[in-house]
Amino acid sequence: MKKNTYILGIFAALSMQVFAQDVLVVDGGSIHVTNNGLLTVKGGVVNQNSGTIDNSGDITVSGDWTNNASNTMLVNNSPGSVTLDGNNQAIKGSSITDFYNLKLSGGSTVKSMELDANVSNELDLGDEELQTNSNTIFVNNPAVGSVVWNTGYVNSDSLGGYLARATNSTGLYTFPVGSSLLSDTYRPVFLTPASSNANVYGVRLSDESADTDNTGVSNSGATGPFPVANKEAQVRSINTEYYFNISRLTGTDAVDVQVDFFNADGAYQTLAQWSGANSQWEGLDFNYAPSTTGANLNSPDVTLTKTALNDFNHDVFALAELEFEIEVPGGVSPNADGFNDNFVIENLEYFPENELIIFNRWGDIVYEAAPYLNDWSGQVNGAMILTGTEVPDGTYFYVLKLSPEDDNPLKGDFELRRK
Repeated sequence: MKKNTYILGIFAALSMQVFAQDVLVVDGGSIHVTNNGLLTVKGGVVNQNSGTIDNSGDITVSGDWTNNASNTMLVNNSPGSVTLDGNNQAIKGSSITDFYNLKLSGGSTVKSMELDANVSNELDLGDEELQTNSNTIFVNNPAVGSVVWNTGYVNSDSLGGYLARATNSTGLYTFPVGSSLLSDTYRPVFLTPASSNANVYGVRLSDESADTDNTGVSNSGATGPFPVANKEAQVRSINTEYYFNISRLTGTDAVDVQVDFFNADGAYQTLAQWSGANSQWEGLDFNYAPSTTGANLNSPDVTLTKTALNDFNHDVFALAELEFEIEVPGGVSPNADGFNDNFVIENLEYFPENELIIFNRWGDIVYEAAPYLNDWSGQVNGAMILTGTEVPDGTYFYVLKLSPEDDNPLKGDFELRRK
């Protein structure tokens, strides 16, 4: 079958639907796609010898996008869209392209990057995976909604690869990073800058253990691997299924960080940061809570948040399990004096699938909850007494399971006294 190559060396203005087959080569000339114009290329696009495209319409390409022209290819910041609509497409060449709107399509395919790319208005991931490799996709529109997706996501299999977003507000910026190798795909990161100054933040999800990742160099100069066995005493374990790079590429503002994940990932309570100076993982003080992130990111279970992160000297982060003890109180005094009114078990919030059962001295269940939310103040919800009544003062016994799989529950007794 003969391969068709279309070479344009002169100015061409396209104001209607035009089709090109196999390869469209812009060889030192210029193409102008006017408003409402549509250029469909059933193959790849190659730009060379200082060729340009001035696009105010729509260009749809089913092959690779290649820029070798020593320019940004798409000129004049014209408000047009480029749609990559094919299988296993690549953005490549020797020169970085400045897209206005970049749309990914094709039906759950992979688009890969062999060099950086800029998007000045909107990045629409559609249902596709954008694999940046060791490169960065820069979204330079600082609007909170400048990155959109359906089931698509960004993945970077090498250090140095990022989804980078410009910011100029204190809004919540979503980074829909994920991997087809992970259950539920997404492990999203949300960043809220401390001010409306101009900043650029980058996020990478690596779907392998930090213990084995030795490809590339991160923005902070970090090179792997990052041994999970090297950790400070308070860190019990590091997630070996995936980890993050969270970086400030330009600017000076601190940022609030939110990372969401799923209970199936493990019993993690915080993020740890790799310290290059100490060659170890060091636990950070993140808040732990049930996630309220919705179905557009597959409804994760847990949210970890930290305010005013400002240490980007090392941009390597991973979910971490901490060393701490569950502390069950020896007594409770539910008399509404604001002190010790509830039966509060310290650190229980880190075990969202816990189960608590409280018995009286005859072995009757007076209270049970799964999960227990540190809110019991002496009311009955067991079957032996009318629910809602209050238990009398006395000694009570508890069984606490930290998870459904806990075969060694905590057991003990405590005193309930109202005076």
